[in-house]
Amino acid sequence: MKKMQNLLGKIFGIGILPVMFVVCNINTYTNTGGFDAEVFAAQNQETPISLVKKDDDVVIYKNDIIVRSDELKKEFKKEVDKNKPGEKPASQKQEISALDTVNKDLKEGKKYEARNILSDLFINGSMPEKQKEIKDQLDKLNEEIIFSPIPFPDATMYTVQPGDVLVRIAKRFNTNYELIMKVNGKASNRLNIGEQLKILPGKTRILISKRNFTLLLLLNDKYVKQYRIATGKNNKTPVGTFEVKNKMKEPVWYSPDGGVFPYGSKENILGTRWIGFKDKPNIYGYGIHGTTQPETVGTAASNGCIRMLNSDVEELYDFVTPDTEIVIQE
Repeated sequence: MKKMQNLLGKIFGIGILPVMFVVCNINTYTNTGGFDAEVFAAQNQETPISLVKKDDDVVIYKNDIIVRSDELKKEFKKEVDKNKPGEKPASQKQEISALDTVNKDLKEGKKYEARNILSDLFINGSMPEKQKEIKDQLDKLNEEIIFSPIPFPDATMYTVQPGDVLVRIAKRFNTNYELIMKVNGKASNRLNIGEQLKILPGKTRILISKRNFTLLLLLNDKYVKQYRIATGKNNKTPVGTFEVKNKMKEPVWYSPDGGVFPYGSKENILGTRWIGFKDKPNIYGYGIHGTTQPETVGTAASNGCIRMLNSDVEELYDFVTPDTEIVIQE
C-alpha cells in the first residue's frame, strides 16, 4: 500500500492519503498535518479531481493528466520488480556465468579457452570492477600462450628445413623474425635442421585510449598485452584509424623545431624504437616510439606522438607488421 502511495506521489508530485486511488490532498494540509476542506475547494474549483469507476477500472483526472489504474498497476509492478532482492540483469548474469566457465576451464587445464573468454570480457569492458583482476589473469595466461615455446591452437609449429633462415620463415607467416626469436627463447638467429619453432601468425591491431593512457595489443582480435603510454600535450594526439608507414630501430629524431639528432644524443627523445604512421591530410609525422623521459608515461606530455617505455615499445615493435591497424580513441 505504501509503495503504491509513493508511486502515485512520484507521478503527480504530491503526498497521498492512505486511501486506495484517492488523490485529493494537493497542497491541502494544515500546519498540524490535517486535511483542510476549504483550502482544497479553493485550490481545485476549476479542475477538481474526479474518480470514474467503470468495469472495475479507475480513471484519475487532474488538469491535463489522465492515468488509468491499470497503468498505475504496471508502473507499480516495474517498481517492485526493480527492487526485488537478488535479481540481476541478464547481461550481468551472462558475465558471471562466463567467469564460472573460466574457473571451470582453468581447473580442467583449458588455459587457451579461459584466455579467450577473459579476452572478450576485458576488451568489452563489461565488468569494470573486475578489469584489473581480469588483466592480471590474462597476463599470466599469455606468458604461456603467447610468450613461450609451448604449443597452443593459435600457434603454428614449424619444423626447420635445410636452407631455412628466420627472415624467410617470418615473411612466409606474415610475422617478424624478432618475434619468432622472442617466443622461442632464442638468443641468436641460428637454426638447426629439424628444430621446432612456435610461430604466431595472424593480424595484429593496436587500440589506444587517450583518456586512459593505455595501448592495447591484439593478435587475431585477442588480448596480448596492455601498456601504459604518454600522449600529446594540449590534446595534440589525433584520433582515428592509422596504418603503419615504417619501423626503425634506434631512430634519428627530426625535431619539429628544426634540427636532426642521431640516436644516442641527449637531444634525441625517441628512445630505442619508432613505428611511424602513414600520413593523412593535415596529419603527418606521427608515430609510436620509446622515450628518454620515462617519468612522462601516463601523462599528456609529447608533441602528439605516443610515447612508451623502451622495454615496452621494443616488445610491441616485434608484433607490428605492415598491415597492423592502429586505432586511436579519445
